[in-house]
Amino acid sequence: MKIFILGANGQLGKELVKKSPSAFEISSFSKNEFNLSELDFCKDKILDLKPNWIINAAAYTQVDKAEEDIKTAYKINTTAVELLAKTVSSYGGRLLQISTDFVFDGMQSKPYSPKDKCNPINVYGQTKLMGEKLSLKFKGTIVLRTSWLYGNFGNNFFLKIFNLHKFQDSDSKEIKIVNDQIGCPTNTDNLASICWELIKKSEIKNPTEKIFHWCNSGETSWYEFAKSIGEISAEMGLIKNPAPLKAINSYQYNSLAKRPKYSVLNCSSTIEFLNLKQIDWKEALRFALYQKLNKEKNI
Repeated sequence: MKIFILGANGQLGKELVKKSPSAFEISSFSKNEFNLSELDFCKDKILDLKPNWIINAAAYTQVDKAEEDIKTAYKINTTAVELLAKTVSSYGGRLLQISTDFVFDGMQSKPYSPKDKCNPINVYGQTKLMGEKLSLKFKGTIVLRTSWLYGNFGNNFFLKIFNLHKFQDSDSKEIKIVNDQIGCPTNTDNLASICWELIKKSEIKNPTEKIFHWCNSGETSWYEFAKSIGEISAEMGLIKNPAPLKAINSYQYNSLAKRPKYSVLNCSSTIEFLNLKQIDWKEALRFALYQKLNKEKNI
């Protein structure tokens, strides 16, 4: 079976390549090799090689910048996603589209299920939701929403906060972290495994549902997540001492885009379909830091 991985240099893309099953023929593409803004090229590439599946881990993910660069965000997150689905389905291929918790407005107080009403409150969420809707019109598309993605590759909150903890000194100021946005961090290692399991299971038994959710279990705030990164890192000897943190409210954080106040995902339908259990977010965080520790020991 032939699989395309788009966004192969991103944090999820690298894990997808790393964990790809040996039985599959993998073609991985970075942004430069498969640019979603070059629609004609993308279409021709797909029709030339005819993959059985495309995993689209590429996206316009700069949430604040999207508020001003609406045209580009729409082209990559919406127009290109529709093109991928339309093209791959034209010969019987399938698309696994990675989406986001930002399709919800955050006004709910319990985890969002795939059937809950979507109402994005920023441009990024709007373009991702429209990409979902347009791609799902074509047979074979599966959407996998996730939240607060992080890992040891790429550019993410986890790596940024870890480095702030590691390189702090006596002159370091308190790090201000939002404490009133509640969600669940998702380790890219876990999510990559779920992507491959979804593809393998869908080849055997086509799911009746087309939208799935996956994150680690539990819920936390960005502040508690940052605090845990420091505490567990110190416990493992990755850093000397955690950096000083200060909890702030969203209105005190200067950003162009609004973020959902609550965006925990209900993953029960995915758990049932794949017969797999979620990993607690702190356990997943500990695993990510353990990987970092092993890497540093091997340098």
